[in-house]
Amino acid sequence: MKRKLKWTLVILGAALGGGLWYYSGQLLFPAWRAKDLSVCDERTLNYWGPACGNLRMSQAYKFQEVQIPSINGYDMAGWLVTTTENGMGPARGAVLFAHGGGSDRREGARYIKLLLNNHFDVLLFDMGCSVETPCPVPGMTFGHRESRDVTSAYLYLTQKYKTVVAMGTSVGATSILIALPALRDAAGIIAENPMFSFRRFVLETPASPTIVPQWFKGLVIRLAMRRGRFDATANAETSVRIVKGPPIFFLHSKGDKLIPYQHTEELSALYAGPKRVWITEQGEHASLWNADAATFEKQVSEFLGTLR
Repeated sequence: MKRKLKWTLVILGAALGGGLWYYSGQLLFPAWRAKDLSVCDERTLNYWGPACGNLRMSQAYKFQEVQIPSINGYDMAGWLVTTTENGMGPARGAVLFAHGGGSDRREGARYIKLLLNNHFDVLLFDMGCSVETPCPVPGMTFGHRESRDVTSAYLYLTQKYKTVVAMGTSVGATSILIALPALRDAAGIIAENPMFSFRRFVLETPASPTIVPQWFKGLVIRLAMRRGRFDATANAETSVRIVKGPPIFFLHSKGDKLIPYQHTEELSALYAGPKRVWITEQGEHASLWNADAATFEKQVSEFLGTLR
């Protein structure tokens, strides 16, 4: 009897440990991340456009290959697309695009035409551990290290432009909001489906099976932070509370099955600075443009038109 109980406990312990390792790995290393820019499956093609947003392959725009020094200690690979090189006249300023978790710079290619039409140059770049940017500490950190990459890209642009706008989706948007204290002089922020905090994301995401108990999710959070070497003390909630600087355009969809739209509602309510909020009924996670490109572009253009 004792021997049977012992083996039962061993099996349960192994199952628990295996489950924790698996789910924490899913957080740190999203299954959809690409190993190089040539990877282009049908799903990504549908979301990101021709050649899955790879400007080297599509040749949709003239662009410059750039290297952006990061505070994290590596150079980030990027593309700079300018209005002048693409026959759109002089630029008002520049927009940096911070991609989502497990994604890369190609995700922002679908917005290039919109931003060029609004007379902004566009910087697309790979944050740490994304395709062509090094990964000293493997794993995504949900804005902890990525926010320093955003700050670095912002500082890179401020050396060349007086007007800089930060635009991002998912982890990219969250990273921008976390970096808000360093971006207080930015002309504007566009944050699509950001998360309130890493902890609340894991506890509240609709993507999690309903049978998974909260105590297990708490253990997953702790293990993910340990494996990824981050503490998650930096979060969007704190930053929007303490900064009242740039105008922020908060966007989210009630159809988001990864980050609840209530995260954006709460973040926008906490922000005391100038803001605009658009909560739409349709659109999957990080796909508001895909759901209704015309309305998305109208909303963003109107916001950009208010910036100085």
